[in-house]
Amino acid sequence: MLGKNNVAFVNLGSNQNVHVGDYFRVFRYQGKLDETAPQTKGYQYKIYGFGSAPAKYEPSDLPRQVIGEGIVLNQSPNTSTMMITSSTTPIYAGDYVELE
Repeated sequence: MLGKNNVAFVNLGSNQNVHVGDYFRVFRYQGKLDETAPQTKGYQYKIYGFGSAPAKYEPSDLPRQVIGEGIVLNQSPNTSTMMITSSTTPIYAGDYVELE
């Protein structure tokens, strides 16, 4: 579990046009049960008082969730080191990054 001011290793480097000082955006796709904590499937639609939705949304209907960003401290051909500068939720191994 990572957050602000932690250092993370990323599998993108100079071969993917990453340079020291570039920013990465960290994001997570919504709705993948294999990447989230175990919960009752569809619990958002079953809990009273959570809210209502006109229909049950599928993972492909939801946008990805941007959870943080970081700056590249060091890079090699296929990896780089990023310091997380902001995060809204904990960042886990397996979350995705892209160049801003």
